Amino acid sequence: MTGLMMSYNLSNLKSSLLCISSTATQEKKNEALHYLEQFQKSPQAWPICYEVLMTIDPTELELQIFSAQTLRNKVTYDLSQLDGGLAQLKDSLLKFLLIHNQNVVLTQLNVALARLAIQYLEWKNPIMEIISTLNPYPSKLLRFLRILPEETLDIGSTPLTEDEFNSRTHELINTIAEDVLKFLISCIDILQSQEHTNTDITLENIMRCLGSWSFEFPVDQLLTVKPLIALIFESLLRGVDSEPGVFDAAIDCLSVILRESRDAPNEQLVLSLLQDLISLQTKLLPSLLSFQSEDEDEQDEELMEGLTRLFVEAGEAWCVFISKSPEVYQPIVSILLMLTCKNTDLDLVAYSFPFWFNLKQNLVLPRYKNSRELYIPTFINLINGIIKHLQYPSDGFSTKEAEDKFKDFRYHMGDVLKDCAAVVGTSNALSQPLTKIKEGLNINGSWQQLEAPLFSLRTMAQEISHIENAQLPQILNIVCNLPEHPKLRYASTLVLGRYTEWTAKHPELLEMQLQYIFDGFSHGNGNSEIMTASAHALMFFCTDCSELLSTHIEQLIDFYFKVEAVMDIESQFELCQGLSAVINKQPNDIVASVLQKLLDDNLSRISDLIPKWKSSPSSFSLQIADKIDLIYALFEELRPRFEIPQQGSEPLVPQIEYIWNTLNSLLVNFGAMTEPIIVERSSKLLRRFFDNFHLFCEPILAPVAELLAQGYAATGLGSYLWCSGSIIVVFGDDESLPVPSHLKGAVWQFATTQCKTFIEAFNKIDLTHLNDYYELIMDFFTMVTDLVMFYPREFILSGQQLGEVVDVALKSLIRLENFDAYMLILRSLDDIISWGFKTPPISTVSLVEVPDDWRVQIMREVIVARGAQLISCLFIALVTNLHMNAHSEAVTCIVKCLKLAFEANNNDPKICIQWICQSVDQLDQVTTKEKDNLSGNIMNGLNREDSRKMREGIKAFIEWYLRKNVNPRCY
Repeated sequence: MTGLMMSYNLSNLKSSLLCISSTATQEKKNEALHYLEQFQKSPQAWPICYEVLMTIDPTELELQIFSAQTLRNKVTYDLSQLDGGLAQLKDSLLKFLLIHNQNVVLTQLNVALARLAIQYLEWKNPIMEIISTLNPYPSKLLRFLRILPEETLDIGSTPLTEDEFNSRTHELINTIAEDVLKFLISCIDILQSQEHTNTDITLENIMRCLGSWSFEFPVDQLLTVKPLIALIFESLLRGVDSEPGVFDAAIDCLSVILRESRDAPNEQLVLSLLQDLISLQTKLLPSLLSFQSEDEDEQDEELMEGLTRLFVEAGEAWCVFISKSPEVYQPIVSILLMLTCKNTDLDLVAYSFPFWFNLKQNLVLPRYKNSRELYIPTFINLINGIIKHLQYPSDGFSTKEAEDKFKDFRYHMGDVLKDCAAVVGTSNALSQPLTKIKEGLNINGSWQQLEAPLFSLRTMAQEISHIENAQLPQILNIVCNLPEHPKLRYASTLVLGRYTEWTAKHPELLEMQLQYIFDGFSHGNGNSEIMTASAHALMFFCTDCSELLSTHIEQLIDFYFKVEAVMDIESQFELCQGLSAVINKQPNDIVASVLQKLLDDNLSRISDLIPKWKSSPSSFSLQIADKIDLIYALFEELRPRFEIPQQGSEPLVPQIEYIWNTLNSLLVNFGAMTEPIIVERSSKLLRRFFDNFHLFCEPILAPVAELLAQGYAATGLGSYLWCSGSIIVVFGDDESLPVPSHLKGAVWQFATTQCKTFIEAFNKIDLTHLNDYYELIMDFFTMVTDLVMFYPREFILSGQQLGEVVDVALKSLIRLENFDAYMLILRSLDDIISWGFKTPPISTVSLVEVPDDWRVQIMREVIVARGAQLISCLFIALVTNLHMNAHSEAVTCIVKCLKLAFEANNNDPKICIQWICQSVDQLDQVTTKEKDNLSGNIMNGLNREDSRKMREGIKAFIEWYLRKNVNPRCY
């Protein structure tokens, strides 16, 4: 295949197509696919596709489809290759449309013709010529007209300017809209007399065309075209079985009309459509509204799917009407309720969820208070319907994928239950699952019948009032005394964990629930799910009921010591997080001793592990790191007793120093300084100390900074840099804290050392392997972000260091593939560039305007010295490694850089246009027109101080370039 790459001819084309559909190796198929993609971009593709499409050969259908598809792509992206030959292309496309009849080929050719009509601005009255040519062939004209409006929806499929595109689409669409309606009506007449003619017009094609054009008319005007509207409903009433394609087309068409009806100027039109829809449901699914009869409706899933789509579209479009007038619109809400509850296809059930959310959003507003009362019964029924959907199947799942899908779907249903609870109120929300649990217990029901309402209780907890005092005590008593079953204990435990805020206000029920949680560790019998749920729930009890549990701290610690050996590390971590909240509530005189018990346990275990780790680092590094992480969890909720040291001494400072000395000994004396996982967890813990206890950590500041500097210089591990950021944040923020100036200055010198060490090491990296270092680069730019925030003066005026940081950013930006890494760099660049403007990019009491010497430094080091390179790198990154979700940030950096360059050059855009042109010249296959469009948008935006114009111009160029030259065209 490699030899074929340089030769584009019909023989090689056939061979490549054959290879893709053959049993060849994946490598060969990839080569063939690459050949086809390059072929589609080449100038030689034009004559070869013409040759293929000039004749109809049933044996070469795949080749003809590919050729038609290629022409579509080339019309979209490569018209510049024809160099004035557009008239010949137009004539060829019209000729091909007349001789071909295969559906896929015709679709591709019609798209090509529509896109040519949009772009070929010199083609006067193109639609009239197309209609004149295709008029003797109504079915072909119908196909073209169906496609035309779809192709005028997206300027991104053309290289035109916004003004050119809007003017052309107005010419193509608006001038013929009325005639299209008349043509569709005439097609109906032809169809009705079809037995006397040879026409191949189909009802499906008429409705597909109408669906495409429905966007182009005011909905009130469209609904007055009775023949077409009647045709849609007649087609639906025939049902799925008569003509499935027609039924689907009618569903699609009516869905568009319903969507557009949200803007109907006259509610009578909506009411008329409402009656038509209800009549449709009555005739097609007569038993839908009956809770008792389900079999008849469930037999026809396609019918249920079609009506679900229609009623959801209507419900979403008319949500305001439904909210305002429940007495009028209750019927459609009742139908939507039944479609949600009776559908057995969970994907269809989920299709209705946005409607219920939107309706809830309205009903909870004060203005809809009366409507909310009227809709409460509907939402109560919806709760019960959802609980039924939540129930695990009694016979299990056929596959693991089916089980995973069901579990994911349950969480989506949980969101709907929260919406329901917000509408019906606490009492109604709780009474439904409570009734179902009681019913299940009375009949000795299966665990599935009990677990589903438990799940609903868990998901609705957020909406339940903390002052409810009637049903929740019943519920919690029942939950704590359910029959023992792993699934029920798991579900019950999670329920208790969701109502801990309520329990904090009802301490009389705390003991019972805690005992149930404690029992979970013994009843779990090694069940990891139950153990995890128990630890999770206990964490919430400790966090939300910390005041109540503060006197039980000894009991909690003893319990932790009993169960830690049987818990996995995640459960231990969560339990330590919970204990942290209770410890934080201890009196000043005992808080240190309480914490010390847990610290001694963990630190002694670390001491026991060190000899084992020394003999086998790979086997025990993670165990030591996990123990450090448990200490991190113990500090989750711990906070200093005073705001600043001047107000009083912090009782936990000795514990912090004790931990630091242990960590320092582990890292330095025992040689763990080079062990990545231990360094990472140690750095995370140190960072938590500084984040939580800020200036109270001054006693350990100097030795920690020394360790971070020495550790990074010796090992190059990014964790040392990441931890450095917390020191910068705490001791650089002298607006929030009374940081002594000598400490702030010392931390700046420490940060400078870290930057210098990183930059020296970075400059030695082989840039072709830069992706291997993306985490380290992220740690560095996290620190840079902190420096720009808290040391802007020192960082900006640092001169050489400022420029070196920008150099690192630009070298990394065009090479890194990790999304988070290059996003962090883009935001750091944006932070730096933003200091070049007069208004500070951050809110600070010390600065009203950016000092002139700061702005001069940004202009000199970033814009003048590196502006051209910065623009070039950003453009290259946009068309190579940056994900679409990062484009907005990159474009913002470009625009800010251009605005500063414009200002630096006395409001002359020449240098900006020069940089843009230089950047674009590095890209392949950019036409003069495309370059001029981009330059024009930049120049106009600068001269008019219109940043939006520049952003949109750059985005449009990048999107067009990617589609034309980078993204694959074949499939």
